[in-house]
Parts: sequence; structure tokens; C-alpha cells
Amino acid sequence: CFSGGGVGSASPPPIISGTIPRLGVGIRVGQSAEVLRSFTDEDVATFGRLVGDLNPVHFPDGGDEKRKRPVVHGMLVASLFSSVFGTLVPGSVYRSQNLRFERPVRVGDGVRGRVVVAEARAVSSSRTGEGVICTCLTTVIRARAKDGGEGDLSADDEEICVSGEARVWLPGATVGRVC
Repeated sequence: CFSGGGVGSASPPPIISGTIPRLGVGIRVGQSAEVLRSFTDEDVATFGRLVGDLNPVHFPDGGDEKRKRPVVHGMLVASLFSSVFGTLVPGSVYRSQNLRFERPVRVGDGVRGRVVVAEARAVSSSRTGEGVICTCLTTVIRARAKDGGEGDLSADDEEICVSGEARVWLPGATVGRVC
């Protein structure tokens, strides 16, 4: 159910579900989209090498069996939001993003990256053309199993790991009418 796949592997594109329309045509407040994902040791190691963050909390400890699974870099987890926008509206450009890292995501956790449209404003300029500036509430959610461990996303008890707000330029998108 969750896609892993390291950087450079032949991973399929993410599967985005929800009500935000492809290409942003008719986007409106209240629509949402999400992607499911789990991160592998390889994903974390590749990201850590790429950005130069080799903090030991992100890597398995060779002989310490008491240590929990490695923590996924917060910015790698937050990249789920970019995945949603970039897949639904190719050419979209982040204008800003604020983030709150509330709980760690560990290697192997199944998480859901979700965006909910809070504001959509049509804009037009000679420099950027027509499109929409979209403000979205962003969350990464992990299910917690009844025994306090982590479970799959079908569990009733979910917890927010990352939350925030993004402003994104959606070129060629249009604002839909509220019925």
C-alpha cells in the first residue's frame, strides 16, 4: 500500500488521491489531496548524504538493539507536500511553507501527507501569466496502533507528525465556483 523506493530507483510516480482537480482547474476552498508513503533506510541515507545531514539519529546503530528505528529527516517528510502539488499541477512553484515538527517519523512508518485548500485566489500578470495562488493547510499523519506502537493507516487513532501552511503558485489553474 505504501510506496518506498529510494532515490534513483525506478519508483513509480506517487499516487495522489482526493478532490483537488488535476492541473488545478476549478480548485476551491475545502478541496484536499493526499499521498501515502513510507520511507526506507535507503531513502534516509540518500537524503542525508545529499544535504550533508549525517546526524546519527537518522541512521541505524550497528550494534545497539535497544535503539528504535532511525528518524526520517523532517524536511524529507515535509517533501510529501511538494509531491502532491508537483504531481497534480506540473509547473507549480512554492512561494512559502511554514512547518511544525510535532512527532518523529521513523523508517518504515506508514504516513499520509495531506493538503487542504484554505484559500484560492486567481491572479494574472505579464510576468507569470494566469493562475492561482493557493494557500493550503498541510499535515503528515501517522496511525498509532492500540498498544501504543505504530500501525497502519486504517487504525482509528491517528497522530499529527508535521503540520503547517503552504502558499503555492499554480500556473494555468482556475478558481472554481462554490455551489
